[in-house]
Amino acid sequence: MTLREYILHWQEAYDKNQSRPTTYAAHGYLFKNHIIPRLGEIPLEDLTVKQVGDFLDERRHFGGHRPESPEYPGLGEHAMRHIHRLLQQCLDQAIRDCLITDNPARAFRYPKPKKVSANVLTPTEVEDYLDAAERLGCLPMFLLALTAGLRQGELIALKWSDLDAKERTLTISESLSVERRELVEYKGGTRTVSLTQEVVELLRTEHARHPSSPLMFMHPATQRPYSPQMVRRMHNEIIKEAGLDHIRFADLRHTCAVLALQNGMDAGEVSQMLGHFRTSMTRQNYAPYLTNPAAKSENNPNEASQEELRQAADILDNLLKF
Repeated sequence: MTLREYILHWQEAYDKNQSRPTTYAAHGYLFKNHIIPRLGEIPLEDLTVKQVGDFLDERRHFGGHRPESPEYPGLGEHAMRHIHRLLQQCLDQAIRDCLITDNPARAFRYPKPKKVSANVLTPTEVEDYLDAAERLGCLPMFLLALTAGLRQGELIALKWSDLDAKERTLTISESLSVERRELVEYKGGTRTVSLTQEVVELLRTEHARHPSSPLMFMHPATQRPYSPQMVRRMHNEIIKEAGLDHIRFADLRHTCAVLALQNGMDAGEVSQMLGHFRTSMTRQNYAPYLTNPAAKSENNPNEASQEELRQAADILDNLLKF
C-alpha cells in the first residue's frame, strides 16, 4: 500500500467522521497540494525519516502557491506546522492499524508559535483601508471586523438577532459556521462584544438594505451568506483600492488587538473580545504590545464587565477618528 492509498483510506475512514467539514476540506487541500504529490507513491512501510525530512525542507523553501505571501516561494512556520501535524496524525493511525511500527514524521517538531505573526496596520493605513472599503460599498462588514476583532468565519455567520443596537452589543455564536454557503450549527458557546456607535449606525443602514433577511451580511445576488473565499476577495480588492501592501484578513483582528492594548485596554478585556480561551493566550500572543505587565487574571477571560467592554469599544472608536 502506498502512502497515497493509505491517506485516501484515512480521510474516508477517520478524518471525515471526526472533523468538521471545513477542517476536513482544509486537510484535503494540504494532502492534495503538498503531501501526496511528493510522498504519495512511496510504499507506506518504506517511508523513511530522511524522505520526510527532505519533503519538509523542500516545502519550507519552495512550497508556496501564493506569490503575494511574504514567505513566497516557501512556506511560513504556520503552514509547515499544519502540514507536519497532519502527516504525523495520519501515520500515527497507520501504527494503530498495524501497518507500520514507527512514525518517521515524529523525528521532526514544529512547535506552536509563541506569538502571532501579525502585520499590524498603522493609523494611516487603517484610515486608507476604511476609506477604500467605503468607496467599494462594504464598509460595515470590514469596520466591524476591524473594531471587534472578529474571525472571518464569525463575521459571515452573523445574524441580525445577534445585534442589540440599544445596548451596543453583539453576541458572537461560536457554534455557527458557513459551509457551502449555508449556515450550519455545531456545539459551541457564545461571547458578547461591545460595539462603537459608528458601527451600530452603519449596521442599521446595512439592515435597511435587506430587512427581510436574517443574515447580517448577505451576498446581494444569491441572498445567501458570503463564503470565506468571497470575503478574502473583497478584502484583497480593498487593499488594492487603498494602495496598501499585502495584508491578510487576519491582520485586521491583530490590528484591533494591538491598538487596544497599546492604548490601555486590559489584556483580560482584549481576551474576552477576541474569544481567547485564556487571558494568558492573549498575553503570550501580543506580549510585545502589552503596556501593563500585570493581568487581572491569567486564566479567566470573562471577568471584564459589560461597562468595561463598552469603555474599551469607545477607546477603539476614538482611535479610528483621525
